[in-house]
Amino acid sequence: MGDVRWNNKSWWRCITQRKQDIADSFAHGFCAEAKFQQKLVQERRRADRAGKPLLVMVIAAGSVAKDEGQLFLPSLANMLRGCLRETDIAGALGEEGIGVILTEVAAEKIPDAKRVVATKVREMLEAKYGEALAGRVAIAFRIYPETGGDDDAFDMIFYPDITSDSIGKSTGMVVKRVIDLAGAVMSLLLLAPIFVIVPLAIKFTSKGPIFFIQERYGLNGVKFRLFKFRSMFVNNDDLIHRQFVKQLIDGSIDEGEDTVYKITSDPRVTAVGKLLRAYSLDELPQLFNVLKGEMSLVGPRPPIHYEVENYSGWQRNRLIGKRPGITGAWQVSGRSSTTFDEMVRLDLHYLRSWSVMLDVKIILLTPFVVLRCRGAY
Repeated sequence: MGDVRWNNKSWWRCITQRKQDIADSFAHGFCAEAKFQQKLVQERRRADRAGKPLLVMVIAAGSVAKDEGQLFLPSLANMLRGCLRETDIAGALGEEGIGVILTEVAAEKIPDAKRVVATKVREMLEAKYGEALAGRVAIAFRIYPETGGDDDAFDMIFYPDITSDSIGKSTGMVVKRVIDLAGAVMSLLLLAPIFVIVPLAIKFTSKGPIFFIQERYGLNGVKFRLFKFRSMFVNNDDLIHRQFVKQLIDGSIDEGEDTVYKITSDPRVTAVGKLLRAYSLDELPQLFNVLKGEMSLVGPRPPIHYEVENYSGWQRNRLIGKRPGITGAWQVSGRSSTTFDEMVRLDLHYLRSWSVMLDVKIILLTPFVVLRCRGAY
């Protein structure tokens, strides 16, 4: 029995020492995953303030690490120290392996930096581990702010702080989804007469389809098709709205009563469309987007692609972590009569302070705001 205890203790000391060896290997200029995520958030915010891009190299070596053992990644990390600058920040990056924040790389220098760093790392990998093993290690680069991946979704590697918050509220998110489904079904039943009257009014007063379908950015930048009742003439030029959105985001439109998210006296809007917009009836088909799981009853409004193209980094944060909504914080605060930056700040405040009761409050306030037609065009 004594031998068994001694063996168990020896085994535990061996495991503890192995973990310490790994920790020591990562300690010299290499961050543990939690620390690296903190650094990544800091650099993302610094990039937002400076209006500069952020370049991150990702070395995916998960499959190699499984075959070669726990010490492979620390060994790889030590190797990287020989080809990185003192200002670069390296650290563990989940199952993908290792991440390296390449700091202070100007936008015009990014292509050269990617080529030079990738070549140097690849050469060192082959020299240390041989071509066969080095060939199994993938090297990729991520740029912030920039869309990429499937459906132009945002790269969530840059948002560990926001995604971790969302995971922490998973129970509340289930409740939110239940409210969405129940609210959408009840609304469709109660508003069924409107879904008969409005299509007839649209069809008899202007040529074109009943529904207007447009691609929008949703949760984490994933695109989806948004449904609305058509409120405009068909085949109209969206240049007027593109220019307006750009000026609004740039802040070149003077703040005040005329600074709105929608264009006042828009010549593209039909007579019926003006009435629909005044009471936000054109938004009702988005209840089907809610049922499909693409939207929520409450959340940030889903933007158009040419709006996102003009976003700065911090403004993109309004799309991270929550589904877009039919109504939201800025709608009940002023609807369209709100400056763009203020709208974004209201959305970000909503995301940070989200709760089920906050959603309920916004849902209850929405009908009163709609009936007053305040800020609707």
